Amino acid sequence: MYNLPKISEPVEKLERLVRKERDAQIQRRYHMLFLLKTEKAESRSGAARHLGVHRNTIADWLELYEEGGLEKLREIEDPGPDPGQQSIPSGVMEELKERLSKPEGFGSYKEIQQWLAEEQGVELCYSTVHGIVRYDLEAKPKSPRPSHPKKTSRSK
Repeated sequence: MYNLPKISEPVEKLERLVRKERDAQIQRRYHMLFLLKTEKAESRSGAARHLGVHRNTIADWLELYEEGGLEKLREIEDPGPDPGQQSIPSGVMEELKERLSKPEGFGSYKEIQQWLAEEQGVELCYSTVHGIVRYDLEAKPKSPRPSHPKKTSRSK
């Protein structure tokens, strides 16, 4: 079982910090300390339910507090890279954008996946390729889908 750290700040100080803090992320961290100190939350899970975060988030915050007190708890990490950038290097991403902007584009997301693997050396699963192209780049494969062979074309 995970032992909660001893919170050295008095309840009044924690209450004041929660009220005065303007940054919502830091305020929630102070509120977590306040809940645990006043025993309104008896565990990580209880604090997590009260604050609407995962219990592992509470564990991370408590670890920060143990490492460096309130100062360390105030440190907010920068968010990660832009969407899609975790999987595709920026140079390859630019080539992909360029190729998608051309009229011929790609025939399918599977074709994009193969192009990334064979031409660029980037191995990605289909769903990742689809997510990056469709939602991050807001693009689609360009080639028209085949129509049914019995469908007649209307010519005037």
